[in-house]
Amino acid sequence: MPGFGELAQWLQKRVPRSDAAAAEPVIPPGDGPLVLLCGLETGAVATALRRLCPPRRVGALGQGAVERGARAVPMVLPEPPGDPQAARRLLELTSPGAVLLSNDALPAGLVAACEEAAVPVTLVTDASGLAAAAARRVWRGGRRGPLARLSRVLVPDAPAREAALREGIAPLRVEIIGTALPILPPLPCNPRELAALRPHLRDRPVWLAAALPLRELTAVMAAHEGLLSARHRALLIIAPARAGDADAIAAALAERGLTVARIEDADPGPEVQVLLAEDSSELGLWYRLAAVTYAGGTLIRGADPAPRHPFEPAGLGTAIVHGPVMGEHPAHWQALDRAGGARQIHGPLALPRVIEELAEPDTAARLARAAWEVATEGAEITRRIAEAVLSDLQESC
Repeated sequence: MPGFGELAQWLQKRVPRSDAAAAEPVIPPGDGPLVLLCGLETGAVATALRRLCPPRRVGALGQGAVERGARAVPMVLPEPPGDPQAARRLLELTSPGAVLLSNDALPAGLVAACEEAAVPVTLVTDASGLAAAAARRVWRGGRRGPLARLSRVLVPDAPAREAALREGIAPLRVEIIGTALPILPPLPCNPRELAALRPHLRDRPVWLAAALPLRELTAVMAAHEGLLSARHRALLIIAPARAGDADAIAAALAERGLTVARIEDADPGPEVQVLLAEDSSELGLWYRLAAVTYAGGTLIRGADPAPRHPFEPAGLGTAIVHGPVMGEHPAHWQALDRAGGARQIHGPLALPRVIEELAEPDTAARLARAAWEVATEGAEITRRIAEAVLSDLQESC
């Protein structure tokens, strides 16, 4: 019968390693010092690091952290190393200057290896994240868990700081940075199209029905007819939720006697009352042109597809109207409503009144400003996180 040592060797050969364990780190190109990000929505943090320190390189540990877009964060490993030996190898190959972790990512092996190698580790967390980390340490019987090895802990508020101190983290290592919802990168637009359309819309009250489903078209048409009775030069832009709905929307508008121009056919002259886009692919353009935006899909339950993210219009300077259907982003809608950055209505009959009220430039501007402040509040917190990480590095920027 084989001994325990032989059995361990046999099991090591018998059980294949996971892809993550076997994977070699992909080292981001460049000469600048490297910061490893784990468990974070890394796009905003990486952008801040690059802006504050242009030579800085960033890499992600985990696919969930990789930003989609032009400035993608390179993935160093599909997931953080699961044991100290693999973590030591990662540090040897990549030589990071700092590691930044978030609430749901506290890999004990990596934190221990960083402590051994004198690599500063910063954790961004809250009270619940600290409690979960402490519970894992107790369950595993660890005497000195990863929390005690961290260089810095960034928390949103005083209760989270108290929770960190109860876990034995030194007061000088805990910093309150505030709380905010994650920021959303602004939707892009073609600057030439924006410049070409602006002269046609100058001095006209312009509002947008964004990602509009067919089921909500009647309410939007009624709202625009009400606005036209008070402001005859008003222009409605409709961006259909589905490209296949554009023809049906155009026919319904014409049947109501509204003068329609389709963006692919003509520029909106003074006689045009509705500008119809082909779909919602250019919302970045329409948000920038409209003083007021109705968020399609929020008025009638069961409308398809689901409402878009409310920070899309909020970050681009337009006042927002929405219904009671908040889709996948209730916290974001509630934050906008609390701050006076959006106006909620509870049924189709309320839409005309609110659209007419927001046609007043000063009223719309107040909402737009409040919405922008909520949507970009996370940028300041992101900057503070980036500055904290950079302060731990020896290299000057």
